[in-house]
Amino acid sequence: MWDNFVFNHWFWFVVSLVLLGLEMAVPGVIFLWLAIAGGIVGGLVFIMPSISWEVQFIIFSVLGIVSVYSGRTYLKRNPIISEDENLNDRGARYVGHNYKLERPLNNGEGKIRIGDSLWLVRGDFEAEVGASVKVVGSDGVVLIVEAI
Repeated sequence: MWDNFVFNHWFWFVVSLVLLGLEMAVPGVIFLWLAIAGGIVGGLVFIMPSISWEVQFIIFSVLGIVSVYSGRTYLKRNPIISEDENLNDRGARYVGHNYKLERPLNNGEGKIRIGDSLWLVRGDFEAEVGASVKVVGSDGVVLIVEAI
């Protein structure tokens, strides 16, 4: 079956595209560097089509290791900074804001309304519906409040 298969430049370009697709589907910034290595091997095979498939795979392996190591080192030294540091921590967005209790704070738990959502709140005090509270922290989906 593989006797007549040719590892030409198109093979490597397709491998690169598949690896880029995997990077989009399963993010982890590893397939990107392997795709770059595959693209370079495809370019080399385009320029020098007589390279044997064994040498092509050795070049891909070495370039893959070098590019993954280089990419990870670069990203450690230059981390990607998000414009919104609370992007994946919605509760942290509300710290420092004041809200009125929607449900009374009994036994340390109650609820406040933020927009169209009710949030569970915890505090070390008792308060009735309508009392103002200040969000001072978050613990997952629970907001930590104190009396105003």
